[in-house]
Amino acid sequence: MTSRPDQKRRQLLLRSGGALSGLAAGLSPVWQGAESASLLLQTAHASNASRESATNSSNARSGGTSSGKAKPRIYMVTWTGKGEVEKGFVDFWQTQKPSAEFIWADAALKPARLAEIKADIERVQPDLVYTWGTQATQAMTGSIDAPDNLIGKRIPLVFAVVADPVAAKITRALVNQDRLIAGVSHVAPLDAQILAMSQYRPIKGVGIIYDPTAANSVANVQAWQAAGARNRFPVVTAAFPVGDNKKLLPASEEINLELVNKVAQTNVNWLYFGPDTFLRTQHVALANAAAQRGLLTFAAVDSMLTSNAPMLMGLVSNFYQIGQFAAFKSQQMLMGEKQVAIEPLQRFSLVIKLATARQLATYPPMGLIDKAEFR
Repeated sequence: MTSRPDQKRRQLLLRSGGALSGLAAGLSPVWQGAESASLLLQTAHASNASRESATNSSNARSGGTSSGKAKPRIYMVTWTGKGEVEKGFVDFWQTQKPSAEFIWADAALKPARLAEIKADIERVQPDLVYTWGTQATQAMTGSIDAPDNLIGKRIPLVFAVVADPVAAKITRALVNQDRLIAGVSHVAPLDAQILAMSQYRPIKGVGIIYDPTAANSVANVQAWQAAGARNRFPVVTAAFPVGDNKKLLPASEEINLELVNKVAQTNVNWLYFGPDTFLRTQHVALANAAAQRGLLTFAAVDSMLTSNAPMLMGLVSNFYQIGQFAAFKSQQMLMGEKQVAIEPLQRFSLVIKLATARQLATYPPMGLIDKAEFR
């Protein structure tokens, strides 16, 4: 018999099947291995329908918690301020009985601020901690080698927008772990991203600019290098420079141009923008430089496609839905569930920016027209 939490989870995930088969049709043998990836493409209309369905699903559950109980206190830790993820999280809880009380703290991209926030959490003793991003999550939970004795042990934590929590040593596994940590990752499976890129234009090679001080970014590069070896295309990397203190040097136009030139001078036709916080602060300048050199650009994070950067395309999660799903997981944990999985959404949007396609004179193939959201 299916448990009630599992039934709720399926309702919120809004699963659908068969979307991959149409995209994979006609692939050359070298790409057939990607057919197993969880690539579920949706149009803008479907994305909006999913948001509405998720809200309706949470509304249907709102009577499941006694309105006589006190509101849980959730300590919200953000790295770059409030965004769509937090909006989805709060909106979910506002439909519940009881709703939740939120305590907000933003690190403003300052690692030292995270230590202050953690000390405040120890003082406040909230019912649950929410974190956005890898750095904020690591700072609260500690690593698997040196775990925090409070957060993740006595106080449950739910994170959002952590691409690879295992590689970041936040947790040893995505399920059946020994800590009170759950969350929602935001990056589509790598094989699915490769498949989407190759369907737009065959991959000659992929360039990646990344932050070498971020464990999450390094793990992403290593995954791409392994995928390149499997699928027989080169992966060329260019790291943001680091000073003698092992910290990133301040960003500059000169550094950005140098990094793009390093990639452009090789036999690559794609520049990949991965789930990298520092890269996100520089993505507009880097994408402009890439467009000037005729490189096709692919983003793994939606915020790089909603900016004014000339990004060509991406396969991304809806951040509002990530917030809703993370909030649902927080509710599960506050209801006493000990094993709440870490997982991504099951739907991703294939986004194509037509202005960039026109600029590069690389228009999408007909096979993607009915699968993409155009911006």
